Amino acid sequence: MKRRVFASILAAALALNLAACGNNEQASNDEQQDSGAETIKIGWYGPLSGSAASVGTTGNMATKLAVKQINENGGILGKQIELLEYDDQGNTETSVKNVTRLIEQDQVVGIIGSHLSAAVLATSDVSEEAKVVQFGTGTSGIWTNIGLSYTFRPTVCSDFFNQGCYDSMVTMGATKIATLSAETEYAQLATATVVDLIEQGGKMTVVDQEGYTSGDTDFSGQITKMLAAEPDGILLNGGGEDLGKIVKQLRMQGYEGYIYGIESLADQQTLELAGEYADDVIFSCCYFVPQNIDDAVTDTEKDFLTAYQAEYGELPVSEVAYRAYDGANILCQAIELAGSTDGDAIREAVMGNTFTGIAGTFDFSDGSGEGITSGTTYIIQDGKIITLDSYLENK
Repeated sequence: MKRRVFASILAAALALNLAACGNNEQASNDEQQDSGAETIKIGWYGPLSGSAASVGTTGNMATKLAVKQINENGGILGKQIELLEYDDQGNTETSVKNVTRLIEQDQVVGIIGSHLSAAVLATSDVSEEAKVVQFGTGTSGIWTNIGLSYTFRPTVCSDFFNQGCYDSMVTMGATKIATLSAETEYAQLATATVVDLIEQGGKMTVVDQEGYTSGDTDFSGQITKMLAAEPDGILLNGGGEDLGKIVKQLRMQGYEGYIYGIESLADQQTLELAGEYADDVIFSCCYFVPQNIDDAVTDTEKDFLTAYQAEYGELPVSEVAYRAYDGANILCQAIELAGSTDGDAIREAVMGNTFTGIAGTFDFSDGSGEGITSGTTYIIQDGKIITLDSYLENK
């Protein structure tokens, strides 16, 4: 017998009000969880060192904040959460070792995964075989809709952003596009997707495609080649720690047109590194970290940012913090709703309920691993991020 259940376990944790519809015919917690365990263990892995360390660190900090808040409000299933954390240095082989250790040695009951989708894909075989639910925080479409049963995304897939990026090019009247992409699978796939849309659309041509290695500091060679092709739009894909430098160097070498991309351009690092050169950067994403807490779009976002700043003395450097925070809260909420630490029970709780977080309302019931399927396109003007629609209305 199923009926509406309004869960309250995380309400005090920033009033996220994670709502759910669940099965009320559950066995007792004592029967379904390990009675001898003093804590409920969940894992986190991602880059705390290497070129993606700043973004990985903010995801880790947000995960720890979520766990702290939940523990302060009684934990889950009457027990405190113990968070096990491992640095994979942005290396997929290390990611697999970390996840294997989390499952086989640490015996975690759920995992918050890397923001690098290649790592989520590489580790999914391990977590799927062990029937351990993993919330991968990467946005690439490479690991959803491929038949995974225990792997979910607590944010929006970049496929929706890639379409929004292409649509913005059409809206702004672009005819010739040059691209510059990092060597990562995430960046390469995102660029290839937009290039395919351009070729299928027939309204634009791709006049040059360049690449770079994450962590590079000088992009003058690639920029010279792109500008020689005389593009009226440039597509960038890579990490936020690189894109701000590229935007600045593009402007300093004389490019005055629109710059397009997806969520990495929303990183505060992009704004900080690009500085006065960031205007006319257009990107599609799920959300972005505002420069001030008062600029938060929703009360849920504002509450999170207030707590994050109180805990760490600063705002997140990347919206990856939003992804990890929502993922940790949804995982813990699902464990509570399942009344169990069993992998199948947790999976059924994820798929059989809806959850509200910073990104909006998540519904994983279609089995794809996706919970939210919408994004928004923004433009930077006078150093501030505004919606592209509002920019066009006032232009």
